[in-house]
Amino acid sequence: MALGFIGITSEASAQSDSGFLKISANDSPVQYHPPFNAEAVYLRQTRPNSTVYVARWLDQSDPAHSSNQIYIESVFSQTSPGFAFRTDTPPAKLLGMFEELQNKTRQNGDNFAYQTPIGPAMVLPFARANAQCISFSSRWDPVRADQRGSQLLGYFCEPIAVQTAPGHNAPAQQMTMAAAHDFAADFFLRFDVNLPDNTGAPAAAGPTPAITAAGAMALPGSGTLPVEQSQLPGENSQTGAARTAPDASAIAPAPGTPPAPIIPADQGIGIVTNWNNADGNGALKFDKPAGEGTMIIDDANRHCEGYWRHEGGSYQTPTVPFGTWAVFCTDGTSARGSYGSADPSHVKGDGKDNNGQPVFFRQAGQ
Repeated sequence: MALGFIGITSEASAQSDSGFLKISANDSPVQYHPPFNAEAVYLRQTRPNSTVYVARWLDQSDPAHSSNQIYIESVFSQTSPGFAFRTDTPPAKLLGMFEELQNKTRQNGDNFAYQTPIGPAMVLPFARANAQCISFSSRWDPVRADQRGSQLLGYFCEPIAVQTAPGHNAPAQQMTMAAAHDFAADFFLRFDVNLPDNTGAPAAAGPTPAITAAGAMALPGSGTLPVEQSQLPGENSQTGAARTAPDASAIAPAPGTPPAPIIPADQGIGIVTNWNNADGNGALKFDKPAGEGTMIIDDANRHCEGYWRHEGGSYQTPTVPFGTWAVFCTDGTSARGSYGSADPSHVKGDGKDNNGQPVFFRQAGQ
């Protein structure tokens, strides 16, 4: 679908435009929870064998609340039963398909797969003027005759309030993979897709890494996760340089934290947390390939989701497993830090939030 031909203006005030009807937020499968002033526009078009939903968020975070530049745009398409989208749309292709991006962007990072709550997405970092952005694409394939195929295409750019905030940095010439993951995680925490009934199964995002016996490594907790063949024990997964694990024995939250959720050993480990003296719990999930997974923290003040990533080390070697983590929360805070694992039943981590407050966690039951 040539998105540039949809022909809907930024204001999108008409009830019908090029066959698209304006609908309410309740009728849209896509939602975003903006931290700044924004106006959302939802549209729908019904075709012979598919339905297309367009959602746009107009930036009104400037002092006059009147910019109306599109900074988030998504197109969610769903087929009739018996039909499917058979090919992926690379996120790089979207830079020429969305009218707001044509001839206004430059790629400044590598493609990567990001695991969202509803399935994997292919993500590409790019810059538009002074804003850092990402484009993304996902697909769901029917596995039964009564299921529908679905596809999500879209992009997100920093709003004006972020671009003009003190200390904001212009988009990098080339984002690091860690910075790109953080940027995507912050966006997807606020972005929801409510998949309609009878939606098919998520399609794999990008090539699946080849796993061999030598490429399996014990990671935090009692589970074993596959990692890329080049990620050897005692080496940093990005640079190959030997590193020393953090002192896990020095990391411990306050006693008396509430019990963590019970998680099957092959799916992750429960953790107990202490965030600026507020006790909570969460999980380190084994739900991604290549030595990383989803991280969740819950306490009375916030719900947070993000990732943990193995950086090096292995059990029964001079360098025990260690890595990094980051989470993004519903109250607008974020936190990041490191973890160490002296043995499969002992994982401890610490870090700080964006306000400089301490965050600790340890494996439940330690």
